[in-house]
Amino acid sequence: MNHQRSTLIRALLALAIAGSGPHALAQTANAWPTKPVKIIMPSLPAGSPDRVTRMVAEKLAIRWGQPVTVEYKPGATTVIGTDFVARAPADGYTLLSTFTSLVQAPALLPKVPWDPERDFTPIVQFIRSEVVLLVRSDSPYKTIAEFIQGAKTAKASGAPLNYASFGNASSFHIYGETLKRGAGIDLTHIPYKGESASMVDLMGGQVVSSFNSIGTAMPHIKSGRVRALALVGAVRSKVLPEVPTFGEAGVAKMDTSGWFGMLAPAGTPRSIVDKIAADTAQILALPEVMEALRGQGLEPTGLGPDAFARFLREDLMRWKTLIQEVGVKADS
Repeated sequence: MNHQRSTLIRALLALAIAGSGPHALAQTANAWPTKPVKIIMPSLPAGSPDRVTRMVAEKLAIRWGQPVTVEYKPGATTVIGTDFVARAPADGYTLLSTFTSLVQAPALLPKVPWDPERDFTPIVQFIRSEVVLLVRSDSPYKTIAEFIQGAKTAKASGAPLNYASFGNASSFHIYGETLKRGAGIDLTHIPYKGESASMVDLMGGQVVSSFNSIGTAMPHIKSGRVRALALVGAVRSKVLPEVPTFGEAGVAKMDTSGWFGMLAPAGTPRSIVDKIAADTAQILALPEVMEALRGQGLEPTGLGPDAFARFLREDLMRWKTLIQEVGVKADS
């Protein structure tokens, strides 16, 4: 009897082991999702990351036949929402839609409760965001070279030019300080609580220049109210091809573009990660989606799990080095 019992136990164990193999994992991915999926945004709604996330979520819900909802958990420079996902079950039902702050926060803040590489599994990069330095259309500065020369003249007169950003320690603030360092000029930083507020004051003449995403700037560029002097990034924008990059103008280290993307808690099954990545990449490649994104100054990339992981690793080091060099702090 004991021999029969041990034989039965071994048989059951063999079945269990076989059931956890690659075939079973594939079945898991094919069945997933069987309930609603939650995408956490660690920032307020209404910005470009939110618009892109909601667009992707709506199309994923149709593909998967399950609700895909976007929930907002802003606060503490995106730390609150990010930490929520880091602690969530690694089953694919709680995802993080985030942006460049994921790799900036560890360099800006004394301590964050998560590690961008250890605690997350990259799924897919949505887009590369494009940012320009703007002046009013009636500004005397028609090129970035003229703006830099004007800043040098203004410094000598004791009244330095200023630039607006969407907040202290934001990407746009870091870009402004990098411009100061790279061009050897002095500029006064004027922080705002959002892009819309800085754009209003730029057009109203309260600030001389402003860093803004192309998505925010494009309507005002088309209306002729503002002028783009230079683009942050390694290559020119497809929607503003006439605007040179800062690198072309001789300003170094202004090629670190922003991005949006989706991640899952570390340990999420690779089969589920691959499914989400493939479905999202197909959505981003749809002609109507590409047109809508590029109309907002957002370049779809669709980087998959491995390529996105490599990108994040490199981007973490780029931002860490840049932030240390320019001396920006979260409370500065």
